[in-house]
Amino acid sequence: MLDGLQERLQRLPEGWIVKRLGELQSVHIIGYGITRPGDHAENGVGMIRATDIQNGRLNSGHPRRITHQVHEANLRSQVQAGDIVVILVGRVGDAAIVTDEFHHWNTSRTVGIIRTADPEERAWLSLWLGSPEVRQWCERWATGSTLHRTLSLAALRDLPVPLPPVGPRGALLRVIQILEAKNVTNVHIADCATALSDARFAIETQESKGWPERPIGTLVELQAGAAPRLRPDKDGTRTEDVIPFAAPADVLQSDLPHLYRTERSLAAGDDVALCDPGSLLVASREDGVRVVRSEVLVAAGRGVLVLRPESAADSYWLLHEIRSRSTELAASAQGSAGRELSRRAFSSTKVRWPPEEVRKRFARLADRLHARVRIAQAENETLRDLRSRVLDGFLNGTIALKQTQRPLD
Repeated sequence: MLDGLQERLQRLPEGWIVKRLGELQSVHIIGYGITRPGDHAENGVGMIRATDIQNGRLNSGHPRRITHQVHEANLRSQVQAGDIVVILVGRVGDAAIVTDEFHHWNTSRTVGIIRTADPEERAWLSLWLGSPEVRQWCERWATGSTLHRTLSLAALRDLPVPLPPVGPRGALLRVIQILEAKNVTNVHIADCATALSDARFAIETQESKGWPERPIGTLVELQAGAAPRLRPDKDGTRTEDVIPFAAPADVLQSDLPHLYRTERSLAAGDDVALCDPGSLLVASREDGVRVVRSEVLVAAGRGVLVLRPESAADSYWLLHEIRSRSTELAASAQGSAGRELSRRAFSSTKVRWPPEEVRKRFARLADRLHARVRIAQAENETLRDLRSRVLDGFLNGTIALKQTQRPLD
């Protein structure tokens, strides 16, 4: 029985050829990153991890940093603008192109590096790596436990890559480039709206000296997530009666302070504790605590603290309070990687609690800004679907693009 990728390759239009990634003359697979990066260094060099690769893009909102000594001792795993980075551990196969912002950063063991000097071939490889068939292929060839699925470099080199004629390929990539430009604009809008919300919170807290100090545990109902860990869906199907499952990764990998969907779902049942919309989900790693406001009903997994504020005003206020104290609150975490957030320590953490009218005033503005973020996110979800449909049609031969002489930017 043929898998999805094999079926796809057998239906390619006339004139296409297929080669293994390791057979492409202009492609050089550098390898993977640092196995022992040491502790987080606040003023060190950025290190790209699997968690920083999301939806085909790199996100540097909360970078992990290594010392300059570790960086210089690992020259081979330093990246250049234009490199392709691929997740090798965890969400295997997700990939992104290194932009100027990440030039000369290093990489972790969870990330592989592909280098090519041809901009058009780079863009095609990145697009192909983002296809559902490639992600499924990587999952199938990965080994190890559910939480540490690992794709070897040998398997990556063996990945089949379809190569279309150069002219139509360039035309397709220019269409994708237009979609990506709109995506980047929406990301910028979302980032700005979030930054405005953070800035307004900072202004509101300038008069906080006269406010009473209250432990977080007295302001919210606080509970540790207990939903069981999930195994990847083998067939990708879901039943109708499911609840979004919020794992620590869903919190830690969110570049925005709210959660509308998660990677996986959990079958609903009496033994699953649910978190209502407006709940705050908190998780930690060594470089800081992360928090999101859940906008949908979710089941929180182990490693996630759930805060249930009494009102939307309280929810927005505490969301930005925790965001503003990310590094400080990491002291509530335990373990070598700072991933075990202590419910007791977090509950006893004190915050200056403003009058209700202050919280409500801030919530009115924050709610409008968060709504604008969601509009930008929804547009990008539509763009991702459109990109997938365009690529699918191109691979099937149902979308024919004329050759053009204009080079890819």
